[in-house]
Amino acid sequence: MIVNILVNSPKGSLFLESVYESDSSTDSTKMYSLFKSTIDSIGAENVVQIVTDNASENVKAGDLMSVVYQHIYWTPCAAHSVNLIFGDIFKERPFSTVFNQAIRVHSYIVQRPLLLNMMKRFTKQRSLVKSAKTRFATAFLTLARMYEHKSNLKKLFVSDEYTSSAYGREARGRESTDIILFLHSGTIWEQRPPMGYLKEAIDRAKEAIQDSFSDQRKYKRDFEIIDKRWDRKLHSPLHAAGLVLNPELFYANEERILGDEPLRNG
Repeated sequence: MIVNILVNSPKGSLFLESVYESDSSTDSTKMYSLFKSTIDSIGAENVVQIVTDNASENVKAGDLMSVVYQHIYWTPCAAHSVNLIFGDIFKERPFSTVFNQAIRVHSYIVQRPLLLNMMKRFTKQRSLVKSAKTRFATAFLTLARMYEHKSNLKKLFVSDEYTSSAYGREARGRESTDIILFLHSGTIWEQRPPMGYLKEAIDRAKEAIQDSFSDQRKYKRDFEIIDKRWDRKLHSPLHAAGLVLNPELFYANEERILGDEPLRNG
């Protein structure tokens, strides 16, 4: 296991060192020691937060660190947290069903070069996969891309070119046709990675979900998943500060300059 350590400042990110754990898995005590040695080498007065993934040993190490360095925050990686939210959502119906169906259609198409070329003619050379920084975010965006080209995909699967081909007679081909003709999905997320945008992005995502459904029961479980990750792990005073100190979220006119008005308390 290799742990890469990077430091970030207004001047950018800098690789500091790699720590090789060869004999045993990393535990919270080892991670705390790594946190402490890194903080001490940089200078505790120069450190605002430590960011890691959401592994349990990192969470415990963060708790230990906050006792010793009370002015330093441990913050879970936002990209990893969003990925876990997507992963939890994909375990729930109807997302799990739609996702599995979409993956079956996609894998069926991309494994057949001639069919892939046929599809791209119908989608104007657009791919069905839209990559993102995390695996489940990629899955969500891929579903959105399929929804975007739903009409074109329907035209493909009902075209004479497809139905008269060998693909139209295969069992997987007929299954893909059924899925596409009745597939309904979409995307409701937007992602802004900087600290000053994350809290606003979560709020807007929830608003978009709520606006997409008239029945609260259809998104209640999704809100529970998001709130569990956000409230218990990801949210921190730094995100709140980033929101308050980001004028883009409060003023439509980019030329407007903040005066001497006091900043919001809290």
